[in-house]
Amino acid sequence: MKLVACFVAALIVWLAWAGSPVSFAGDGNNITSVNSSVKAAEGQTYGTLSTVNGDVRVGRSANASEAKTVNGSITLENDARLGNVSTVNGALNISEGVAIERDAQTVNGDVDMDRRSRVGGDVSTVSGDIELEGAEIGGQLRTVNGDIDLTDGARVRGGILVKKSKGSSWNWGKDEPIKVNICATCVVDGELRFERPVILHVESGAKIGQVVGDEVTRR
Repeated sequence: MKLVACFVAALIVWLAWAGSPVSFAGDGNNITSVNSSVKAAEGQTYGTLSTVNGDVRVGRSANASEAKTVNGSITLENDARLGNVSTVNGALNISEGVAIERDAQTVNGDVDMDRRSRVGGDVSTVSGDIELEGAEIGGQLRTVNGDIDLTDGARVRGGILVKKSKGSSWNWGKDEPIKVNICATCVVDGELRFERPVILHVESGAKIGQVVGDEVTRR
């Protein structure tokens, strides 16, 4: 009976939280919502910024330990500072000078990083494209069905991994080879491992690690 009572109480609390249509301030400087977007004001410091059905926007020079959503995009304005960033169905838009201490990840969405932005850990997506314009990744760059474009001196320190699709449910309608472009001033330290067909274009002057894959077309 005690177990059932605890479960019912927990369910009531969850339903009350899920029914809230607007953002609200939680403990400390956390901002949490379910069916609306949340925004961190410029220059302010926060804990967790989270929503389920909505976007997350972090203002210029704001700080937060984490930004996350399920159905929405995350936009980080210039010089924002984050610990970790994640979404499921949405893009990651990372502006100039942004610093993410750990990982940046999405499942169904693109990743765009501007100049002077940096992620200390890994950057990953499943079905989105990745574009790094003068950005730096401390860990690995990973995708399954998205193209990769490194420009303007971008650097990836942990290598690149294009993973093999796990059955038709992961293909998302994209059966053609993945396109990977690495500019003349770009650097990829570590291994470039391709588990599915890839068209690889490396401009003269680029520095890359070992290329591993049976179906790599160099252009």
